[in-house]
Amino acid sequence: MFVSLLFIVSGSAVAQACTQTVTVSASDNWPPYSFRSGEQYHGLDIEILELVLKNADLCWRYVSFPSSSRTFEEFKKGKVDIIFAASFTQERRRFSEFSVPYRDEVMQLFRHESNPLSAQRALTPTLSFLSKSIVAVNRGSVYGEAFSRVVQQCPDCVVDINLATERFDLLVKKRVDYAVEDLFTGIYLINRDPYKAHIRASRLSVHKNPVHYMIRPGLLSEKRLQQFNLAIIRNQAAIDALIDQHFQRLLSGSVQVKP
Repeated sequence: MFVSLLFIVSGSAVAQACTQTVTVSASDNWPPYSFRSGEQYHGLDIEILELVLKNADLCWRYVSFPSSSRTFEEFKKGKVDIIFAASFTQERRRFSEFSVPYRDEVMQLFRHESNPLSAQRALTPTLSFLSKSIVAVNRGSVYGEAFSRVVQQCPDCVVDINLATERFDLLVKKRVDYAVEDLFTGIYLINRDPYKAHIRASRLSVHKNPVHYMIRPGLLSEKRLQQFNLAIIRNQAAIDALIDQHFQRLLSGSVQVKP
């Protein structure tokens, strides 16, 4: 895959008077969080981000990379200023500042409809049964301690795949037993062909954790960083309302991504 560098300045950012512009990594195809239609980005995380940036008096431009691992590489080089929907880890803390959290992320186990989970497995806290399965995951995502133990016990049981659609394609073809996917993304996909006839969400949440903005060290002054965090805190009710609005759209199957 070659890198597609797409610098797109939002119209709302242009109209806004600001003294600093930040470069944000956005996904071209990660519904319902971030996707591109024409020259505009849309999605839940895009709406939340732009709400926060406006309230922090920051302008923005977007840049797109083909994978999260490539995004982190460019972030370390100083070519990306902000990454959204990031889980906190000590390893990442070595090369990044983190904002206060702005929403929760739920990683859910998805299965082929012919592969039902028993009641015992659906409620297990250990995930040990996955060490006898093949599981598709996203390279660079965080899945928590219980899943990390599965990886340690059986490294060959886990397949790293960049795109959610590619992970679900493998599940449809029964080349993997399960896929671990963000709950909102998974719901979006299983309402659409070719996945809705074959893939089901299990009752098992693999991991739930708050997500943050990763901010390039030195990008914001102490005062600006405080302003950024306050923009999240003061707008949390509006952020929660956006999350609920998108969730209701997902349940109704009304989220559409235009080419």
